[in-house]
Amino acid sequence: MKINVTLQNLTSFTNLEIDDKKNEAILNGKKIELDIPPFASRLLTIISSWEEKMVNYFIIDGESYSVKVEKDGKVYEYEGRNKFPKNYRDFINLLKSNGIC
Repeated sequence: MKINVTLQNLTSFTNLEIDDKKNEAILNGKKIELDIPPFASRLLTIISSWEEKMVNYFIIDGESYSVKVEKDGKVYEYEGRNKFPKNYRDFINLLKSNGIC
């Protein structure tokens, strides 16, 4: 499984790439230590209820996110800009608790 997470706002950019077959996690171009199985499991649980695209067209600047998961030959993509799923805070807390943002 491969996972790519991107967060962006006016002051920061974060990109996380995970490849469970290589047991590798790369944050902003640098390899990091990450316990991939529990992280990936929690991430998949959080995003399982997300809509594919959520956008607030009335706000020009702000925060955007994208999550792309390649699993079992299928690709799942979720993205948003200035509009967030109800459990988005759980997503951010997962990233923060693992030193990702």
